[in-house]
Amino acid sequence: MSMRKKITKIAAAFVLIAALAGSSGCGMMPGSHSNDAEGLTFASQNNFERNDIFVDGENTAQKFTLPPKESETASEPREIAPSGETQTQAQTTEPPQTTQTTTEPPPQTTQPPQTKETKDDDTVRLSFLAAGDNIMHLNMINDAQERAKSGENFNFKDMYKDIEALVKSYDIALVNVETPIAGDEFKYDGYPNFNTPKENAFALMDIGFNIINTANNHMLDKWEKGYQNSIEFWSRQKNAFEIGSFRNKEDFETLRVYKKDGVSIAFLSYTYSTNGMTLPAGSTMVIPYIDHATIERQVKAARPLADLLFVVMHWGDEDSFAPNQQQRSLAQMMVDNDVDVILGMHPHVFQETKWVTRPNGKKTLITYSIGNMISGMLGAKNMIGGFLCFDIVKTKQGGVSETVIENVEMIPIITHYNMKRKGFQIYRFEDYTEELAKLHGNINFDNKFSYKYIKDLIIQNVAPEFLGDFYK
Repeated sequence: MSMRKKITKIAAAFVLIAALAGSSGCGMMPGSHSNDAEGLTFASQNNFERNDIFVDGENTAQKFTLPPKESETASEPREIAPSGETQTQAQTTEPPQTTQTTTEPPPQTTQPPQTKETKDDDTVRLSFLAAGDNIMHLNMINDAQERAKSGENFNFKDMYKDIEALVKSYDIALVNVETPIAGDEFKYDGYPNFNTPKENAFALMDIGFNIINTANNHMLDKWEKGYQNSIEFWSRQKNAFEIGSFRNKEDFETLRVYKKDGVSIAFLSYTYSTNGMTLPAGSTMVIPYIDHATIERQVKAARPLADLLFVVMHWGDEDSFAPNQQQRSLAQMMVDNDVDVILGMHPHVFQETKWVTRPNGKKTLITYSIGNMISGMLGAKNMIGGFLCFDIVKTKQGGVSETVIENVEMIPIITHYNMKRKGFQIYRFEDYTEELAKLHGNINFDNKFSYKYIKDLIIQNVAPEFLGDFYK
């Protein structure tokens, strides 16, 4: 494992809050929603600074304005400075890098060493990991509060301790933050209207996640003000690159491009719904709803602006192992328009992962659903998800560069909780045991749960080419 980049202090966080909730999943919720918490302000403006958060110094993330619709006048691509000020610059597929010092990462303990930042004269190799839904139900917030050490309000980090070294071993790690960090003006809450404490966000960053997806059906759970707060919170986290939330139409038409070691990745992100919640009339904010024409237009505009194009889709039917027709139709459109990787979220279970050949002969990697990373859900099938992992390899020969995806692997993970539905922990499934499975509190809610049942689900729903020898 090569050297990671140093650790530079950053300004961090809103007094935000958490939401872990009840018993169910996180799909469409019935009924109306009170908004009596709106209009309040943060308790303190002195909580933006967090001295224990650090930056990976060589990660640079820039934003570029997508070309407008044909009827509009094109404008110069823009770099969004860390302060939020805009600066006009010439269009480029390689945004400027910052120069910072480096330090050695913590030792890896749970995963064989990954090939990281391995370079020769004409090759850059980076490792990438994508995780599914990080869902904080209310009993999980209570669990984190009970596990808090001296000086802490919540201890979420211990829930992730068994996968921390694995996540940190990857150069780039993406997670879907399903439950919003909507601010401490709203109560901590779980299903159906989530609001998660900022300490959970800090835990995710601390264990190595540096790409944060927020486009999902819960992004409006605390209405427009909660959405604004979430955007403001993530914008202040200098070691995390947020995708999927937008202050206004101009922001929505601004492409997110993440660059590391000369490799650039453009990210687009969309959601099927916000569970019936809507922005108020006159709001300038934008929700990135799935719309075939919009996605096709933005994909075509984004394709020339980076080495790789990744699209994150919050779509599909909850608890269904099979992609629906809309998923397949949208995926084919993206394949036809040269998307490199499609990352599916939302069904809370595995759906197929596969390679599809594009019209130009290149290949697109599709995972229709990675499943949950962690949740307090009650279905046995919802206890598992995966880390979709691969290498990004950029080669340059004779002045021509090519960037490809190699060594794809799905690493299954399982959420464990005890008979009191506390003690939440994520394990790689191959590190899990039959003895632990017998102590899983899910047995109280779903009599199908067993070690064999979970392993069989993995084998049935993930193609053998993407699984390790443990599953063969």
